[in-house]
Amino acid sequence: MRVRDFVLIGAPMLVGGSILAAFLLRTWKGRSIARSIQAYRSCHDRLTEELVAKRILRFPGACLVSSIRHWAFAELFSLLVFLFLVSWDLSASGIVKAAAASTLLGIGVAWISLRGAAREALRSMQRDLPVACFLFSLLLESGMGGSSALQETSGSIPAGALARELGELVRSRSLGVPRGESIERSRLRVPLEEYRLFLNHVLQGERLGIGLSRSLRELSANMLERQGHRAETIAQQAAVKMLFPLVVFIFPAVFLIILSPVILGLWDKFAR
Repeated sequence: MRVRDFVLIGAPMLVGGSILAAFLLRTWKGRSIARSIQAYRSCHDRLTEELVAKRILRFPGACLVSSIRHWAFAELFSLLVFLFLVSWDLSASGIVKAAAASTLLGIGVAWISLRGAAREALRSMQRDLPVACFLFSLLLESGMGGSSALQETSGSIPAGALARELGELVRSRSLGVPRGESIERSRLRVPLEEYRLFLNHVLQGERLGIGLSRSLRELSANMLERQGHRAETIAQQAAVKMLFPLVVFIFPAVFLIILSPVILGLWDKFAR
């Protein structure tokens, strides 16, 4: 397909899509758009839960991803790829091939995007967990109950995966779910050792009736120490990872800049 054909096909599609979008925006009211977005979000949330339950999304932290922008980006990318491929071949076989290729690419983009979001959610939980432990211990020392302290902690820490998990524990307790069952569900959702230690402390404190403040402070200090060791390890690995780009890309360019006058002088000398 030539550029002229692509423009002749793409321009009417762009105009038609713009007219359709303007018509939909005028037809739908603000509430309708909000309901549509909410329905889209709930549909993809259920889809993510089903994929995790069927062990299709097997990477750690898949159930912690709450944003739908990863699905939306993958679907938009798949649609654009489909339109681009169809514009090159309008035959029936071309449309089928374009649909298959765009679907596979969309699935791959969604998988990569969701896996990256799951890793980021786990990192945010590791980052926020020491602060949550320390704040929870302070609230317990002030005489607040366990459920109230957990609710206050979930609302005080930065919004993220940990705040959502703690909020889910509070909601389960308010709905009458036994604390042991809700903690076990949260333990299965989050494959993070530090978070499971935190849940063990909370569960043992409620079962045995022992004070949690001191143990939670010690747990928070241990987590901060682990984070420091982890940061030192990453800093030490950074120097090793920088060797390859230095040797392959930067050093040859530096040597070329430094030695180029000498090389040009020798070239002129021997050319004479």
